[in-house]
Amino acid sequence: MTPPSNHTPPPSAHEARELLHQLQREGFSAEEADLALREAGIVPPGPAGYGALEAGRTPYLLGLLAWLPIPFVSVLIAGVAMAAAYPSQRKRSALAAENARRAANWGLTYVLGVVLSIAATILMVLVAQGADTAGPDASPWPLVFLLPIFGLGIAHLVITIMGIRRTSSLQAFNPPGVPFFRAATPEVARAV
Repeated sequence: MTPPSNHTPPPSAHEARELLHQLQREGFSAEEADLALREAGIVPPGPAGYGALEAGRTPYLLGLLAWLPIPFVSVLIAGVAMAAAYPSQRKRSALAAENARRAANWGLTYVLGVVLSIAATILMVLVAQGADTAGPDASPWPLVFLLPIFGLGIAHLVITIMGIRRTSSLQAFNPPGVPFFRAATPEVARAV
């Protein structure tokens, strides 16, 4: 028979976040609370300072800007905002940097898909006007090229919500996308 172990498992990310907030309510600064949790072994070693429990949620929250009621402009704003948040997230932690990089890649992929769909629609309308057809108003077939925008919009909503949920749990999230930004080191991308 083995004796009972005195080793207790480390708290979950949610419990660690609650402990951090409790220390802050008791008057400790964010940096002091973070350092205390690190010294106690509750938070794994890594870059010190507030935000060590940050996992790169900000770019995914910015991705929700795509749902502003400004057609097509809000897509550009959301994609660029997701990419623009990447440099600031790199300073927080390896997990935050990797999640922000992946969110930036998805945001720019989303913008690229919408821009290409609009360009294809405009091109098809111009081709239809120059052809010997009854005119672009006779058939709505060029509008078929706008359908990917709706599919991309739904995919973007699902990916941003999944990204927010995963990063809130301090987990890595890897949405599909064109790799506009590459990982600083391949080891970090594999570890996360």
